[in-house]
Amino acid sequence: MSTPVDPRPVDIAEDRRLDQRLFVLVVGVLGGVLSLSISTQAVVLLGINAASLRGVEASPLVNLLLRVALNIATIAVAMLVGSRLRLIDRQGVARIVILLVCAAIPAAFRAVLQIIGGFYPQPHYSLTDGIMAMLLLIVTYAFALLAVASQRQARESERARTAQAAQATEALASLQQEELRVRREIADALHGNVQGRVVMMQAELTDVARHLTGDNRARLDRVRAELDDLRENELRAFSASLYPEGIDRGLVPALRALTGRIPAAIGARLVVAPAADTAAALELDLDRRLALVRVAEEAVSNALRHGQATAIDVTVDATADAVVLRVADDGIGVAPDARPSGLARLAERLGSLDGTLDLRDAVDTPTGAVLEARLPHA
Repeated sequence: MSTPVDPRPVDIAEDRRLDQRLFVLVVGVLGGVLSLSISTQAVVLLGINAASLRGVEASPLVNLLLRVALNIATIAVAMLVGSRLRLIDRQGVARIVILLVCAAIPAAFRAVLQIIGGFYPQPHYSLTDGIMAMLLLIVTYAFALLAVASQRQARESERARTAQAAQATEALASLQQEELRVRREIADALHGNVQGRVVMMQAELTDVARHLTGDNRARLDRVRAELDDLRENELRAFSASLYPEGIDRGLVPALRALTGRIPAAIGARLVVAPAADTAAALELDLDRRLALVRVAEEAVSNALRHGQATAIDVTVDATADAVVLRVADDGIGVAPDARPSGLARLAERLGSLDGTLDLRDAVDTPTGAVLEARLPHA
């Protein structure tokens, strides 16, 4: 299984800058907290004071401030050295060596300042303190490197998830395009080849009927009429259900073809709202157009089969960022126990395109239902 590739460009310099920032932050905060705790313990609890300050014994408060200042300077040097020597970029043995160097430099700096400032009566105490500081800095650097490693792992995981989502979206789009292609091929075959063969069969039956009389001719005429009805109604309807007529020219032509197939006894209207000119609706891609036409087909079918409607209005409107399709009828309304499985599938399909689907009872008329679909332009 291939590893997903994040479609977004990876900014290596930005990644390194973020890692370096986290590294310096952890070293500064953790090192500062530990050193401050140790200084407070040394002065307040253990009573360890500097030997003298310019030849005068220093008070505990002054000693504490001096040690805090020394620790801040030590941590600042540790942050600078770790950053300059690019500790986060090292690997293997090189990382261990550089880590020891990064810890030794601020520890030596600390020991020198302690000797100069007279923090201990004998220089070897300062050296011992420096060794302890070095161990403390090694631990601090280790925690900082662990934090950076965790951040990198989280970043890579997020990019992998983003790449997988992008691949899934691309695969879904490819499947949808393939579905549209197959639908169109089947619809073209039905419209062309199958209907053409039916017409040829009708012509052949007409020629045979000329040589017959009586009941046999009447039977052939009935068969020819059935074939004509099959071609004009069933095959055309099946073809349109696979790939709606006029969908290539836009949403409005497809809806116009749909309302044109509604029986004449039903008052059907297609209304393009003034705010939605045809060009706005035509901006939708083929998949979105097809989804809205499917909504209109389902709404018309439900109004005729279940709603007992005698009038259906199909309205196309548009906002700055979306096209709104509304199908209203004067039927019996939405049944309380209705379980519209077809609408559930359509709602899921619209949801995959960031659209919405809403079925409700009509409010402008005593009876009837309204199905409204809202779909972004892109």
